[in-house]
Amino acid sequence: MSKVLHAYQNDPQNYISQAKIPYDILADLVNESLGGLNGKVILDLGVGFQLIHGGLSLALALRDGAKQCFGIDIAHPDLHSADPAKIAFWKRASEELDIDVQGLDEGRLVFASTDILHFDDFFSKITLLQMSASEMWFKDNMFDIVISNAVFEHIQSPQAVVSELFRVLKPGGGAAISWNPFTGLRMGGHDIGMPYHYPWAHLRLNKKDHIAELCKVFSSKDLYNSAFPVEHTPTDERASVYKEDPELFRHQISYDLNKMRISELLEYANKAGFEVIQSHAHVFDEDRPALTQEILSELEGYTEDELLQTFHTLVVKKPL
Repeated sequence: MSKVLHAYQNDPQNYISQAKIPYDILADLVNESLGGLNGKVILDLGVGFQLIHGGLSLALALRDGAKQCFGIDIAHPDLHSADPAKIAFWKRASEELDIDVQGLDEGRLVFASTDILHFDDFFSKITLLQMSASEMWFKDNMFDIVISNAVFEHIQSPQAVVSELFRVLKPGGGAAISWNPFTGLRMGGHDIGMPYHYPWAHLRLNKKDHIAELCKVFSSKDLYNSAFPVEHTPTDERASVYKEDPELFRHQISYDLNKMRISELLEYANKAGFEVIQSHAHVFDEDRPALTQEILSELEGYTEDELLQTFHTLVVKKPL
């Protein structure tokens, strides 16, 4: 059963608004640089089936004119399809965002209609598959557009995944990617970053000291309510669990972060044959005061922009 991990998810309206933001960013990139979604066959790489809102980008893409959508993840699409929290989220989101999903009245999120009397409605325009992004089963030149949010920092073989993206995209097709490089203040270390308690803890602390600081955070509600970005503030329940075992928390959050830098991803894209249309590190200038001269000297292997970036967006195109 999927759990509410972050405090903002307890506010349905706020959760829907936050969950939609990544799609809006990617859709804007596609509209600006890749000819839009209308009439296109779309692949969402890393849907996040295990998350309450997993699959939202696909439903929104269909709403915005996509012809057909596919979504892949390392988790199985049925993993949490009958989770009450997931059903409640999607019932409200379907109304507020004007998206079409099925199965909610029966207590299960599915994207295909069960009305076999109307043949055209029986097959979903959304196909969900459990699949590795580094070895996709799709045929060559299958997709017009690939979108991916907050996935590339977790991929263990990013060069292989970029090569696969090139293979499955049609000539002239492209990918819009948003991800969180490990060096960033707010999101680089995900929850273990504690940016407002100990800036760049994930880069500056050894394991023992890092766990000690996490223990401090989870031992005080005031601290864990102020240590993380709003969208990563943990629930009271989650904080109480990790207060007892902060080492487990550090392991669970950090074990699959690949520490890839933007320069490496760009190198992989070029080697695969992509044309880089846009590469932009999104820096929050309001975080700049946190980067003191002392910290900058301590982290001298990184540029200021690398340390202050919140996320990176990349648009690449497969040549005709």
